[in-house]
Amino acid sequence: MSALTWTRSSGARAALVVLALAVAATTWALVKALRADALPNVAATSLASLESIKHGAATPRTDIQAAVDNDLFAADRSAPSAPYRMPGENAPDDKPVIEPMKPIVLGTVVATDGRSFATVQLGDARPTLVHVGDKIGEWAVKAIARGKITLVSSGGARIDVTVPKPGI
Repeated sequence: MSALTWTRSSGARAALVVLALAVAATTWALVKALRADALPNVAATSLASLESIKHGAATPRTDIQAAVDNDLFAADRSAPSAPYRMPGENAPDDKPVIEPMKPIVLGTVVATDGRSFATVQLGDARPTLVHVGDKIGEWAVKAIARGKITLVSSGGARIDVTVPKPGI
């Protein structure tokens, strides 16, 4: 069958028209996908600049002349009254910080309306119900979540106490 006799039928002509429409639609979609819209002009924001990286933080100038004028080997030179300590290192005469006794969380109830509560026990005392904002011993209840509560001591220490697993 030749192309001329094939195109004489109405079904073949309809198929050619549909084929032409499909090629046109595909070409239009391809052009639309490849053509990018212009980006809007947005003010540039910078969180860090090259200048701040190059120069860094300003450090105090070292007084070289004072160091040169002080003779390291002078007879009247003496040791400082307190030895140098690293940051965070405690002095020998500092009292050890005693953390208040942590309560044991027996269970929590979380409500969607903000009325959550927890059952806690401090030492050998009887279990008590606490809500956010209540105090138990030296601790204040800051948050109650499923299975844990967040406590803050009067000294500012923050801890999360979880419900122990059953059977342990």
